[in-house]
Amino acid sequence: MKLSTFLVIVMLTFRLSFIIDDKPCYAIFEGSANADIFIRVYTQRGDYGRVALWHEAAAECYSLISVPLNDISLKYYKRRGDEKWIKRAQKEREEILERQTFHLNRAKAAWEKSETEAVVLKKEREKIAKFKLHWLPHYPDRFYEFGIYATYIREQQEQAEQKKDFKKVVNLEADAAEMVAAQYDLILVENGLTKYEKIRDAYLQHAALLRTLAKRTHAKLPDAINRDIAKSIRHKQIISQVITKKEADEVLQIAKADPRVKNQLIDQTGIREYAWFQGFAWTVSFYNHGWGNLAIAIIDDKTGDVLDVLKGSNHDIRWHELKGVDPDILDSPD
Repeated sequence: MKLSTFLVIVMLTFRLSFIIDDKPCYAIFEGSANADIFIRVYTQRGDYGRVALWHEAAAECYSLISVPLNDISLKYYKRRGDEKWIKRAQKEREEILERQTFHLNRAKAAWEKSETEAVVLKKEREKIAKFKLHWLPHYPDRFYEFGIYATYIREQQEQAEQKKDFKKVVNLEADAAEMVAAQYDLILVENGLTKYEKIRDAYLQHAALLRTLAKRTHAKLPDAINRDIAKSIRHKQIISQVITKKEADEVLQIAKADPRVKNQLIDQTGIREYAWFQGFAWTVSFYNHGWGNLAIAIIDDKTGDVLDVLKGSNHDIRWHELKGVDPDILDSPD
């Protein structure tokens, strides 16, 4: 793996791992974050038909990703009787549904203004299908890096380890394996991606092994508790992935060379950037204090052309910031 690609993954993982105790976990809302980029692109162009499609895509991502993630977590907290985390997950669920309703309402408003031709809409729907297929696996694939495992389960395990309660540590690891299996099942298998059944089943087998180990007496943690083993399970199963035409390093250089991007970065300090494939095109974000706050370039994977540049504002427009704002203002081109 090239260094720049590794840094991209590290930065994204760090962002997804960041959790504020008194607020819902941001990672669970990632189902629509990347759709927001394309909402802004077509809002900037005044293409209301494609704005509507991407609002609908964002709403669907909540159903496909955020709701199952929340359901799995909430059931686990209830099983453990942890009232603090139950309330947190319930708060997340309320916000997910409100954000979903927001996107559906915005889609309806955009359709009323749309003059986009049917052939253009058909092509955009094909892009959205690729977008969803590309992103769905990322959530269970990163289970051990962020979310409930990296926060709640690891905290519980550390407390148990301090007390030498190795049985509890092993059972918590089994809980984690069962949860990641549930994510593969609800997010991927139930949405027709049956090739992920073998990964789901491998995690269930791993969970069963851990349950067996937990019944024994241990003077120290067994080797099977090694997190690298759990993380490697998905990599041992051969799943065909999307092959991109461009590499992240190449895409970064293309974006940096664009005059519009250069103009946005003048006099800015502490600039960072990352490139991420969206299933049919690349997005390159430039930021120094907010997610893509300086510029975001959208680059065609096949041709390497810079299709659009979002300039000068944070693309990650959150639902709560838009409540009560006149849709006519937000749906007008920049």
